Amino acid sequence: MRRDDFLHAFELLGSRFPTPVRLVIAGGSAMILAGFIDRDTGDGDVIDTTPKLSELQRYIETVSEEIGVKSDWLNDAVRAWHDLLPADFHLRLEPVGTFGNLTVARLGRKDLILMKMAAARPRDLDDLRALQPNADEIEFVKNQLDRISRFDVKSAMRMDLYLQQGETTR
Repeated sequence: MRRDDFLHAFELLGSRFPTPVRLVIAGGSAMILAGFIDRDTGDGDVIDTTPKLSELQRYIETVSEEIGVKSDWLNDAVRAWHDLLPADFHLRLEPVGTFGNLTVARLGRKDLILMKMAAARPRDLDDLRALQPNADEIEFVKNQLDRISRFDVKSAMRMDLYLQQGETTR
């Protein structure tokens, strides 16, 4: 899916919800929605939602049939990484839009950079190069390493190693 595909799907989804729904998008889909990258992605990574995404599944599946994408085009598998985010990540959310009863926001740049560094898959590293984090954003990530190392030593070490390589700064 590309940016316009997501926006169209959100319009369809928001028109079906009988009550207000809030989604927070992370990962590559958040970067696509922000215009940071221009590529396809197979799904939208929902890191936070009200109500739970499982309560919305029938609407998501209806839209997937209508637009011809996988039934899990919106999923919350990325929630496994939720603890990497600082408690105040909500303060840095960026609005995507309101679509009927659906309000969509995405992670801010600092939190996207943090999560991309933690995941460190080849596509995530490509995304980091596209983001070109500035010194303030790099400092933000460095300041999270101690907190992250308390529950995920491997991620903190991988992030620290990546930061030591210095390839991300502009």
